[in-house]
Amino acid sequence: MSTSSKSPRKVALAALAVGKEALPDYTHVNSPKTYTQPQLFTCLVLKRFFRQDYRGIAACLKDMPALCQAIGLPRVPHFTALQKAERRLLKIAPVRKLLNASVERTLGKRTQI
Repeated sequence: MSTSSKSPRKVALAALAVGKEALPDYTHVNSPKTYTQPQLFTCLVLKRFFRQDYRGIAACLKDMPALCQAIGLPRVPHFTALQKAERRLLKIAPVRKLLNASVERTLGKRTQI
């Protein structure tokens, strides 16, 4: 039985749940409290889901306010925020595995980052 989903909302909620289990909300005590790491992780999973680049996923999220509301984004992150988050998160090997596992679980495909 396949566990893949074609629904961006289901993918986002699954990625958010996985991110909340595995990541702290913020990287540093003094970091800006605009977006949590699980929210940025979810945006990166959606980036892979929609097969977009950073600017593309920012535009997609801007066009889908209900999806942003579902994952608790106060506003759409700038594409450079996503770029920096991916660079920061993918330095950590377990996070790279976590991203691959969540994409596999939600899409039902094997992908490598």
